[in-house]
Amino acid sequence: MAPFPDEVDVFTGPHWRMKQLVGLYCEKLSNTNFSNNNDFRSFLQSLCATFKEFKMHEQIENEYIIGLLQQRCCTVYNVHSDNKLSEMLSLFEKGKTVSWEKQ
Repeated sequence: MAPFPDEVDVFTGPHWRMKQLVGLYCEKLSNTNFSNNNDFRSFLQSLCATFKEFKMHEQIENEYIIGLLQQRCCTVYNVHSDNKLSEMLSLFEKGKTVSWEKQ
């Protein structure tokens, strides 16, 4: 049985997924009929799910990967400390709630 490699690539797969989501939303922005409530609601629900996935990605990086990088290299300081994703998600969810209440 071959030994496990010293390093496992934790960058390529997860970041490929984030790029995929950004590309998906560029396409959805072009194809959504914002004057149609059903299209708009569907877009908002999908966007909310994507923000949650981005937030989960950032939490995993912050909790596991950044710590390992800091152990290996003393120059990695607070790489994600100014991340505003949680604040953006909260504002988005509040706006979505208000939008639903008006209809």
